Amino acid sequence: MYLLSRIILYPLCLGFGIWCATQFKDAFEGSEIRKYRIDTDNPGELTENKPVEEEPEYGVDEPGDPSENEEPDVATSPETNAPPAKVNDGVAFEDGGTNEITVAESGDETDEDAGDGMMTYFAGMLVSLLTFAFLGARDVGQLTGNRVAKGFYDKSARSEKADLYEEAEQLWADGAFVECIDKLREYNSLYPGEYHAHKRIAEVYENDLASYRAAAMEYEEILQMDLQPKRWGWAAIHLCNLYSGKLGETEKALELLRRVAEECADTTPGEKARDRLAKIDSL
Repeated sequence: MYLLSRIILYPLCLGFGIWCATQFKDAFEGSEIRKYRIDTDNPGELTENKPVEEEPEYGVDEPGDPSENEEPDVATSPETNAPPAKVNDGVAFEDGGTNEITVAESGDETDEDAGDGMMTYFAGMLVSLLTFAFLGARDVGQLTGNRVAKGFYDKSARSEKADLYEEAEQLWADGAFVECIDKLREYNSLYPGEYHAHKRIAEVYENDLASYRAAAMEYEEILQMDLQPKRWGWAAIHLCNLYSGKLGETEKALELLRRVAEECADTTPGEKARDRLAKIDSL
């Protein structure tokens, strides 16, 4: 479920952010075109807003220079001048309208809408990118933390394992052979299947305590383990030496030698077992 949510959220956030960025770019370019009146047919050039010359209406005289109409010899009295006609701005048409022309300020409204649109796209892009970054940082942090914790746990387990084995070896160095065997058995109970610990117990029984039967029993237990042919063959050879030498059980030794020669034929212990059998047969 966690992986599925990440598979959905990551592309969704990234795609929405890219879409918002594209829309923001288009809106920004449109606002620049309106603001500077860029000629889209000739990019890089500005269009000039030339004032449109108004054509005089028919029946309306253009204002002239008052001095041209005045005769130099005739004085015009200000009292005889007729007052200017008043223009009734409030005369209504038959349909209830007036002769006033209202110009809608559409340019300002368009700029405001464009600005709001740009801010919306920019906010959407920012939110999607922050969400993507937050999810990525959280997942990377969890992955890193899990690896660090796992590595620390594995290191602690290896350290504890090594310390326990070193403690057993220190007891052997101090001459406490029985305590060394007890510590090695504790080691085997915590970490079963450790070949070298069983082999070390057999060596202590044989070399330090001269308990050959106990050593042979330990080697027999080793042969029950799932080992590589070469390692199994050497353990069997050691047991053969105990059977034929210290314990005087020649039949067991011969039976085990034949087994080593057959089951470990391609290994060094197998060759050694065949040579010994050949010497025995030649007697």
